[in-house]
Amino acid sequence: MEVLKRGEEDVSPRFSFQKNGSSLSCVVPPFLLSPQKSLYYNKLPEEPLNLTVLKLDGSSFDIKVARNGTVAELKQAVESVFSHFPKTGTGKVSWSHVWGHFCLSYDGRKLLTDSDLLGTYRIKDGDKVSSHSSYF
Repeated sequence: MEVLKRGEEDVSPRFSFQKNGSSLSCVVPPFLLSPQKSLYYNKLPEEPLNLTVLKLDGSSFDIKVARNGTVAELKQAVESVFSHFPKTGTGKVSWSHVWGHFCLSYDGRKLLTDSDLLGTYRIKDGDKVSSHSSYF
């Protein structure tokens, strides 16, 4: 294998074959040069979903969650908004109590299964999710 040069510009690596006075030269794709690399190109990280959470009192707040996130990650994003609350004692939020009595919903569907992917519900960037009582 050789790297051919034209002036100061490098040209892609090539394999050259010669037989009976004939020659053949072909470009070697970069992914074949590095066996530890995948055949897929490195994708840029996806931007998170920007969602608005509508609270029972009519107010709202914004959160970000991974596009391929789960309902559990959506709940964690909600919890992080309230991370300034005390972890113990007066004012402590009991998230197990909150999620035991309330749930999030999107487009009239309750998001009850933590392992469900948000894509299952077709939640998109800029959408609104609502809080609801788990009992209704």
